[in-house]
Amino acid sequence: MEVLDATLGCLHQATQGDWQDRQTVASYAQELEGILREGDSAFTVSEDSSGLEHRINEAIHATYGKAVEAGASKAQSAADHLRAAFNEVHGLKPDPSAAYSRAIKAVEAVANPLFLPNEMEPTLGKVRSHLDQGRNKYEMVIADRTGAPANIDAVVAMISLLWHGQRDRHEGGPTTAPVTQEAAETAVHTAAVLVHWISAGSIRKK
Repeated sequence: MEVLDATLGCLHQATQGDWQDRQTVASYAQELEGILREGDSAFTVSEDSSGLEHRINEAIHATYGKAVEAGASKAQSAADHLRAAFNEVHGLKPDPSAAYSRAIKAVEAVANPLFLPNEMEPTLGKVRSHLDQGRNKYEMVIADRTGAPANIDAVVAMISLLWHGQRDRHEGGPTTAPVTQEAAETAVHTAAVLVHWISAGSIRKK
């Protein structure tokens, strides 16, 4: 599996500038995916054919795909970061810390320009503070139980969870701790939902 993963990675990098070669590699990757699926392998070829990743629930994968598509419509970097985060957390050799960091960057790529357009050094933490302090200025496109547009409490809670959960961002603190695989998976999936919501306009000004 390590040889297959490394080969896919090398081919992906070597064919970036040649469309015809990329198509050939994609064709081989599809054949490999067919073999893995037929053999009921725990691994699958990644969406961009750059390596192997752990096979996950199709519904989760579909949600992630929609998020990447929505993010790309607003900022290509959001899609790139989200795709990288997914590969880092579900790859052959997961890197939870890198995955978590990429997940935050994916959300920042779409949230910073929308909510902090004039901020010179925007961060997800500043976005969280902006939305937390301005809850009465925004609303959701989905309705609450009264039929009125729902408040953004859920969005603030999700961003807070993602921001505060990265316990390895700084060293030396009393709550500093390595990012676990489970935490990274939760962070990436949370980021996918946030990227999708923000890119699709699910959060709007009143």
